[in-house]
Amino acid sequence: MECPTCGTSLATECGMRQHHTKVHGEPLPNRSCTGCGTEFYDPKSRRKFCSDCNPNAGEHNGNWNGGTETASCKLCDSAFEYYPSDKPGVYCPDCVETADGLLPENPSEKGARVTTDCRTCGVTLEVRPRLLEKRTQGCFCSRRCHSEWLSENVVGPDHHQWEGGPIEYGRSWWRIRRQALERDDYECQHCGIGRDEIGRNPDVHHRRPVRSFDQPEQAHTMDNVITLCRSCHRRVEDGAITLSPDGEK
Repeated sequence: MECPTCGTSLATECGMRQHHTKVHGEPLPNRSCTGCGTEFYDPKSRRKFCSDCNPNAGEHNGNWNGGTETASCKLCDSAFEYYPSDKPGVYCPDCVETADGLLPENPSEKGARVTTDCRTCGVTLEVRPRLLEKRTQGCFCSRRCHSEWLSENVVGPDHHQWEGGPIEYGRSWWRIRRQALERDDYECQHCGIGRDEIGRNPDVHHRRPVRSFDQPEQAHTMDNVITLCRSCHRRVEDGAITLSPDGEK
């Protein structure tokens, strides 16, 4: 294949195109205009129209170089040019640059602060008054302090998942639990992770809660239990995963 400019012979079309771009400083056309048939070069080989035929090019495009319009700045009343778009020109470039009165107060800037103490370790904190009003549990210096406070204070009836305290599962529970693990090959029936990957036996979950039965023993049946890993078990308890109550996996 010969170069159309210098006649150099190349083995492939790709090599010839690379040669023309490097040696002659101009890429060869790789597209043909759908409108007029003119050949042109497109770096991404996607365009269907040349610049003359493109319905979104030139004066048809609201942002073309010759498409500016003139407006008066609402702040300083000076005339300025802008490219038309969905929004009309409102402020001149000088007023936008200084942002004098245009932008709201930056909420990240340090303003008035009040002092309070971390409810766990007692360290003094500086917080915004509004933040102090929002946090009904108080303020904490770290997640660790917050977690420690929750562990000590949000327990029992104060916890959002409290349902009346512990219940006795009875003697048959451990037998049903072992049988469920063996039936499910010690694998989580939702995500498939096994005992070897977990490093311990998976959990066994009651599809229908034990509290809904008159006697706990009534809940311990093979069609009412399913093997789950700790993560999936927690998500089921929180309602993020829904299991079929009829014994299907």
